[in-house]
Amino acid sequence: MIASLPVALTLTVLFLLTGGYALLRWSGAVAGSAPPGRRTSELAHLLMSVAMVVMTWTWYGTAGLWFQILLFGGFAVFFAADAVRRRRLQLHGCTGGSAHALMAAAMVWMLAAMPLIMPAPVEAPAGGGGHTGHAGHGAGADEAAHVAGQAGWAVGVTVVLCAALLAVAGFWTVRALAADDHGHAADGDFPGTPLGPRGGAPTAATTSTATAGATGTATAERPAPGAARPPLFGPRTDAGCHALMSIGMVVMLAAMVAGW
Repeated sequence: MIASLPVALTLTVLFLLTGGYALLRWSGAVAGSAPPGRRTSELAHLLMSVAMVVMTWTWYGTAGLWFQILLFGGFAVFFAADAVRRRRLQLHGCTGGSAHALMAAAMVWMLAAMPLIMPAPVEAPAGGGGHTGHAGHGAGADEAAHVAGQAGWAVGVTVVLCAALLAVAGFWTVRALAADDHGHAADGDFPGTPLGPRGGAPTAATTSTATAGATGTATAERPAPGAARPPLFGPRTDAGCHALMSIGMVVMLAAMVAGW
């Protein structure tokens, strides 16, 4: 659905990078028997990356569109609820959880508001494939679903959302630059225990426990002194990956509004 080939290729490479990283994190979480919340959050970022790659090149059919809206809407609620719980229990990771919730909500908006923010008609072939709004990239007129064009209020909401995503990218960039190579309590931006080098819980650590009666316990752990942490599984690269994904979403929304 991106007309400009250079922009489409750039976004594809960007989201393949974030998706590959999320796949490593998710597989490590599964192999290391990480808490369900941790596995869910890693899976959410993997699916977001995959959806963004597909969205760069094709227009979804109605069934696929609504399935993704419900899926990423569920992830947004998941992250938002976890952020609220962390704030209520005064746990680390509330800001990071809110940032994840905003990114998931941006996915929902991108999917739902697509007909309202794109200036050119969107071609939706019956088979679900094809590029959008450009000759040679879609099916015939009898197979295309057209939209009326841009709505001013929807474009305004998109601009505000882009500004918020840029702020989120800045937050993750600062987090990446300030992160401790050995991890610390503030690295627990996902639900569950921070992962160790192979996706499991670190072996030596300090524990922070939620108040009595809470449904779960949040643990912030610190690797033993001198323990090596592979670069693909550190807090710096985690935050860098999230910053990259936020910037990619801004570029995607801007390309949709501008008709690139």
